[in-house]
Amino acid sequence: MKLAPKTLCLLAVLATPALALERILDLDGTWESIACELRPQAGQDGVAPWYLKRSITFTPGRIDAHFSTYADATCSAPLLELKFGGDVNVLGASGVAEGARNVDLIVNDYLTITPQMEGFAGFLNSAEAGACGTTEWSVGIEQDVFETGCTVMGVAANAPAIEYEVLHVSAGHLYFGARPVDGLPLAQPVDRPTALQMPLKRLEGGLTQKVGADDLRVPKHVEIVLFEQADGADPAEVRAFFETITQKMNQNDTLLYRTVGQGEDGTWLCVNYWTSRPDMETLNAQAQSWANEFATMGELVKPSSFRLTGYDTGL
Repeated sequence: MKLAPKTLCLLAVLATPALALERILDLDGTWESIACELRPQAGQDGVAPWYLKRSITFTPGRIDAHFSTYADATCSAPLLELKFGGDVNVLGASGVAEGARNVDLIVNDYLTITPQMEGFAGFLNSAEAGACGTTEWSVGIEQDVFETGCTVMGVAANAPAIEYEVLHVSAGHLYFGARPVDGLPLAQPVDRPTALQMPLKRLEGGLTQKVGADDLRVPKHVEIVLFEQADGADPAEVRAFFETITQKMNQNDTLLYRTVGQGEDGTWLCVNYWTSRPDMETLNAQAQSWANEFATMGELVKPSSFRLTGYDTGL
């Protein structure tokens, strides 16, 4: 992949704990929806469609989630923002897919709601005083309802909720279990999913991923890049610069994984795993127009230092 003009290297923060004999579930990092998602939602009038986009961050033993929900199938009419946080218990293996694990997600820290349209604010205000937040609801104003509950949304007061999930990480994507078609929550161990739903893509964090035939998508081309940072450049600034490129690259689903490190001699190593060489070349061509993202690159890296090699994996 080209970087003004040779190679563009997306950086990620890597962790290197010892691996267990079985394949680990590498949740740590931030994950986001790849498209507008559809969920069945149980209500007073039966099952209705629920449209949303998700952003979920996992740290060891913890989840922090942000759901943006919409009134339409194109996710263009915001309805409400829902945020929650709590504990994560990773359990035994699941039969849904090789490497998948049963996981309990426990909402026991906070649960906030932000209405994004007047109609939904009015719906929340239909609850009895003190039964859904502490003040009157208005558009764009967030309230934490963990302590008060929210009767009109079926949220009990001061009651941690457990969701009995299945999670699977493969090829830089995170799969949750498929939702029940009746729209009911995964409130009991017996409700734990037996299939997977549309995945989330990794934005940041995580370990170097295992590459093998058990992954849903495997790389067909590997690219290795070595380069040096500019004299006087701060490594943290180099990383920060490439993080801006991350946001750009996450709009494309052809770079499966990337690992980055800086050696003791100061040389940077970047290994890119691509769906195919043609996919890589297509994205290279698109990157030539990213003038704003590369405006300060000359201050951070030495353009003449880039050394690039590529390999077809035959997978």
